[in-house]
Amino acid sequence: MTHSAILRIPATLAGGLLLALMVGTGTPTPLEGQSLLSAGGLGFLTDAPDARSRMLGGVGIGLSGSHLMPNDPAAAGRVGLPGISATMEAGVDTPDEGERAGRTRFPSFGVIYPTARFTYFATFSGFLNQEWQATARPTIDFGDQQVEALDVFEASGGISAARIGVARAISDRVSVGIAGGTYLGSMERSFRRDLNPADVGQQVESFVADGIWRASGSNIVAGVNMDALGMLRLAGSVTWSDDLTLDPTDGTPGDPVVVPLPLEWRVGGHGTLAPGLALAISFYTADWSESAEALGDENAPGRIWQMGGGLEWAAGSILGRQIPLAIGVRQRDLPFSFLGNPVQERALTGGAGIFLSDTETTPLARMHVGMELGSRSTAEWDESFLRATVTLRLSGS
Repeated sequence: MTHSAILRIPATLAGGLLLALMVGTGTPTPLEGQSLLSAGGLGFLTDAPDARSRMLGGVGIGLSGSHLMPNDPAAAGRVGLPGISATMEAGVDTPDEGERAGRTRFPSFGVIYPTARFTYFATFSGFLNQEWQATARPTIDFGDQQVEALDVFEASGGISAARIGVARAISDRVSVGIAGGTYLGSMERSFRRDLNPADVGQQVESFVADGIWRASGSNIVAGVNMDALGMLRLAGSVTWSDDLTLDPTDGTPGDPVVVPLPLEWRVGGHGTLAPGLALAISFYTADWSESAEALGDENAPGRIWQMGGGLEWAAGSILGRQIPLAIGVRQRDLPFSFLGNPVQERALTGGAGIFLSDTETTPLARMHVGMELGSRSTAEWDESFLRATVTLRLSGS
């Protein structure tokens, strides 16, 4: 196995290992990690990087209020005070065949500073993520005998987007924003095959192939945000990315792998249905066919969609603190195939917020907690997941 090929193992070797388990040519052993379905291509696209969007089933754009969100740069133009925002998530994935695995990560962090005319901000948010392990015990030919081997494949790493940007409210109802930056992070792959010394002797060593690739590439996101009729917020954004370059590092031989990235579109809206009750709807689409082709994924779906929506009830309070509640649903396609089949994800979402400290016109401290219960499935594999996301926003002069 060459190092130039090991980066593409998620779509080839991993699939072979799992097929071996399914058809009975190996002895099944636990499958662990973030999600085995992230094995295709470069893994999962990070969902909306804040809890309020997730509890409403959204893609991170078009919500009411003033806030900083990486995929909705125009919303920053409505923020009146300097502030920070941070998001943490914790989740558990449970495949139909295998062991439950949990993980914790921080999908976004941002700082914002408004001035008299412009609002400046910086964000660091997740883009692609992959972390899992698969093991199998196949029977292989060794000389003139057949012996049992232990194969372990591991993948870990993630790619994030770091951006700085500027936004401006050009009227009481319309704001615009733009941000640019770079992709950061790495992808690590390793494959190890062990044979029992009792079968092959002490002189036979384990076979190991591994590598680390550092990610780089520029990106720009621009958007517009508009209020209509005093009860409706509409927003849209587009993200352009240069080719993603994965450079071998830490002694990994081989040439850089260049992956074209698509133009990503997001639109969303948040409208009042009745006093204290609002509906949020948002969509995402991008054509990932060239990205999948560069990674040898011939069965990827190409253009993918994500859509979701939810209801938000903001009339409740506890001890004088407003407690908005939300429930929603979402569905999305994943950009890469798994075992030659497209992957779909569906989730029931919900959550609550608490307004810890507000002035009459400006939020000073707010926290949202989103919950998601869902499933990912292909024609050959299913898994369920439970995820909690917490976002804290703090502002002050």
